[in-house]
Amino acid sequence: MRYIRIQLLIAFAGLGLVGVLLFLQSQGLVTTVVAAQGGTHTEAVVGFIDKVNPLLDGGSPVDRDLDKLIFSGLMRFDDNGLPIPDLAETWAVSADGLTYTFVLRNGLQWHDGQPVTENDVLFTIGLMQDPEFPGAQDVASLWRKIQISAPAPRTVQFILSEPFAPFLDYTTVGLLPEHILRGVAAKDLPTHPFNREPIGTGAMRLVRLESKGGAVTAAQLEPFSANADHPYYLSQVHLRFFPDEASAYQAFAKGEVLGVSQFTPETFSLALKNPNTLIYSSRLPQYTMIFLNHKSETVPHFQDKKVRQAMLAALNRQLMVDTLLHGQALVATGPILPGTWAYNNNLIPVSYDPSRADQLLTDAGWAKPTQGAPGSPDYARTKSRKPFTFTLLAPNDPTHAAVAKWVADNWAQMGIQAKVDLKPIADVRNALNARQFDAALIDLTFANSPDPDPYPFWHQTQIESGQNFSGFDSRNMSEILEQARVTPSYADRAKFYRAFQTQFVDQTPAILLYYPVFNYAVDKKVRGVQLGPLVDRSDRFNNLYDWYIITRRVISNTQP
Repeated sequence: MRYIRIQLLIAFAGLGLVGVLLFLQSQGLVTTVVAAQGGTHTEAVVGFIDKVNPLLDGGSPVDRDLDKLIFSGLMRFDDNGLPIPDLAETWAVSADGLTYTFVLRNGLQWHDGQPVTENDVLFTIGLMQDPEFPGAQDVASLWRKIQISAPAPRTVQFILSEPFAPFLDYTTVGLLPEHILRGVAAKDLPTHPFNREPIGTGAMRLVRLESKGGAVTAAQLEPFSANADHPYYLSQVHLRFFPDEASAYQAFAKGEVLGVSQFTPETFSLALKNPNTLIYSSRLPQYTMIFLNHKSETVPHFQDKKVRQAMLAALNRQLMVDTLLHGQALVATGPILPGTWAYNNNLIPVSYDPSRADQLLTDAGWAKPTQGAPGSPDYARTKSRKPFTFTLLAPNDPTHAAVAKWVADNWAQMGIQAKVDLKPIADVRNALNARQFDAALIDLTFANSPDPDPYPFWHQTQIESGQNFSGFDSRNMSEILEQARVTPSYADRAKFYRAFQTQFVDQTPAILLYYPVFNYAVDKKVRGVQLGPLVDRSDRFNNLYDWYIITRRVISNTQP
């Protein structure tokens, strides 16, 4: 009887609600559904956490997912990749571009309730300046050249030894709490318990980590309102960790999680067919390209601009993206990523044009083959009786191997014979560093910083010992990069970079192939998700404060 009474009460309540809605409608009132607070978003993440510490997460996308939510820095990036204040209230740079001054927001708190002070900034940077700092050494090298001080409460000042316009990007690093880690040596950071019990200043506070068999299987987080610019609708966010894409998607398909961000071609195809799924896509901060060795004595072919232009025009990159990559990439237009403040929107993409490629090669003195059929091994152009042949080095994973073969097959149609040499990625990188290659297929990743700064890859001074692996030597382009590096104004820097991109397209010092695409699938229950340009995969959480699952009905207006 008690069970029947409860059911009757529920039925009467439902009828009452319907009656209220009908009454409101009869009175000319309109109701709408709006976001309400509450609900838990659970997401499948491929991989397992190592060290939840923003100073040590360079090699782990999973760690960066958590760090994105738990920690924050003086600055952060907006949707165009420009640095804007985060924990800083204001910032200023001196006219000579050497002194940067930041004032912290008042009332900032760590997740344990302790105040955030200028000492936390000094402490965090001090760890990276330590000679025994175990994190990224290029970052540490930069910080060791910078003087840091706290001239007033809530104020920190950085003095650079020379102007370096990308410096603001480095101030987005998450701060560590001095009151918890005081006395910990930099070399001991990797093994410190803090990495599993992190305290940050970010939008989310870690509630607990769940473990099984010694491995962390899930992380439970909740909004931390003390430092937030926006209230959050979600009550909690759970990240569940899976060993591979297949198991992650299986959990999504079963409804055990509401989001998943890594796929195989097969699981992505299933996601596209799932009627309860919304898929958001954005370009990854990466492009795939082929370095050409301009300094090679055995393969001097690449020193001729017409040859390089012909090699690019001979590639049907759009067909490669549509078929080989299943549409999960964008044809690359230039060496600076689209969607960022420095990108040149006026670039004209180089299209597939075998006739132009043929003419360029002929104009460069490469005679058409007189024997063999296009695409066959003996179909090679010649110049001074020497065939157009070289070795294309590529990583031996399935994707790069397939891309390398596809590129070689395209070139073979033009009489350009590239022998594909597949090796472990470490061997490919070693060959680049030693400049012992003809051509090399590689990914360039720009995670953690949207500042393009192409200086390391294309400036003259980087040919011998830097990252100018191609040995491309252009004084004109080098001067542009020099000016862009020391000009504080982002508007002026953008002008320099637009000029650089125009010259890059003309000179074609390397063969740009494609920008990979990032896909993020969520259940239709999760609303308010937006995906802008990414600096890192973790940027899918950029507008987490707008996500909601729970809704409520409110009176919006009266009918006319």
